[in-house]
Amino acid sequence: MSYVKLFFINIFGYYEWWMLWISLFTMAIIIIILIFILSRSEEYKKFNSISLYNVIWKWKYKKGNIISLWCHCPECGSELICDDEYCRSTITLTNKTTFLICKNCGYAEKGRIVGGDRNYLLKIVKFEIQKRIKNGTYKNEAKK
Repeated sequence: MSYVKLFFINIFGYYEWWMLWISLFTMAIIIIILIFILSRSEEYKKFNSISLYNVIWKWKYKKGNIISLWCHCPECGSELICDDEYCRSTITLTNKTTFLICKNCGYAEKGRIVGGDRNYLLKIVKFEIQKRIKNGTYKNEAKK
């Protein structure tokens, strides 16, 4: 206890018992606030699936980045095949269509995106996910 008294005497020039309790209370509040801020910043990592373009998109996070992003069938849950062969044969963006096909559902088309190939599709889905995380609407998606 003598070190504590010396600390307060060196800082303020005197020591009173209430100074110790106010200091402890202040440090406890600061620690609680830091814990709250750190736990809140990781909250978005619970958001790992969304329904876009008539299919379910699932992903993981690694160091805050979205990885392993891929689409799944809304009926059977299996991974979909991305058919972007038609994108290579056309020049204009409006004619480029990527089809999302489920092998387990008899090669049925489950979704499509107009405007680009598989890379384009992954980029716009990733953009949509990041937009929801940034503006906080992912909380509504995670509850569905």
